[in-house]
Amino acid sequence: MKKLVTGILIMVVAMTTMSAQAQEEKVLTFDQLPQTAQQFIKQHYNVKSVSHVIMEDEFFSSKEYKVALADGTELEFDSKGQWTEVDPEKGTVPNAIIPGNIRSYISKSFPNNKVEQISRSSRKYEVELTSGLDLEFDRKGKFLRIDD
Repeated sequence: MKKLVTGILIMVVAMTTMSAQAQEEKVLTFDQLPQTAQQFIKQHYNVKSVSHVIMEDEFFSSKEYKVALADGTELEFDSKGQWTEVDPEKGTVPNAIIPGNIRSYISKSFPNNKVEQISRSSRKYEVELTSGLDLEFDRKGKFLRIDD
């Protein structure tokens, strides 16, 4: 029994070490981003303002791309190049990035606020307003709740 427990502990430690080493970060050029991410940046930002691009490749998940712009804005993209987060260091998220129904809800319910950060997953959008409020919307942009 003692040998079994010891064996299990050794396997757990080995797997933990292996997965920690399996994460790889790689510096890329703008042209190495997925085409969808390149188009997004070209449409909403100045390509010349791209400071650096990092690809994270984790053992048990897909690739993720992180792009930093000269003004401090951070953009994140999934393995297919779809944006997952837009976080300007200064200023606000461009309106064209915010889905129309979310933009409408914010302008009606919080008229003196702008979007400071937006992120999305397969299930929801999370939006941070200039007032500090965090709002959650479902995948279709329907308001769910305030998360302050």
